[in-house]
Amino acid sequence: MSEKPYYEQEYHAPESDIPDPSVGEIFKGLFLYPFTWAARSTRKAFWVAFVIQFLLTIVIGIASILALCTSGIFSVTPNNVTWAVSHITFLTWLIELILFILLVWIKLGLLGYAVRRLHDANYSGWWLWLIIIPFGWIIAAIFLLLPTVEEPVRWGSYLFVD
Repeated sequence: MSEKPYYEQEYHAPESDIPDPSVGEIFKGLFLYPFTWAARSTRKAFWVAFVIQFLLTIVIGIASILALCTSGIFSVTPNNVTWAVSHITFLTWLIELILFILLVWIKLGLLGYAVRRLHDANYSGWWLWLIIIPFGWIIAAIFLLLPTVEEPVRWGSYLFVD
């Protein structure tokens, strides 16, 4: 034991079994494992994935608007809407379809992260149904902000643990 007072001693972080995922692992969890429910995700992994999907949603929205701008759909009057829809090219429809599928996949990946995050706080993923009731999203957000339970839970281990 050191003879120094506690405030002069070197800091040693407590030992923990909670993994610290890299950004690459978080991307992999977002895109490759959206339907892996029986696992856990840390707070950091969920919130970084949330920011990533938010930024990707903005990028997909901008790309969608740019694809529609090239077809001239934004230069129509209310009387010419049917003309504008009928003159959208096949390439524009294809780009919009691909962007829509990518957006849905990213949202499903975040849903998987949210379920795994609830499992990490030792709650069932069914608690996410709270978001469909008025102000239930506040309770769901509180559940997602809860700290990790550092004991065995019913839902397995973390993704990407060696």
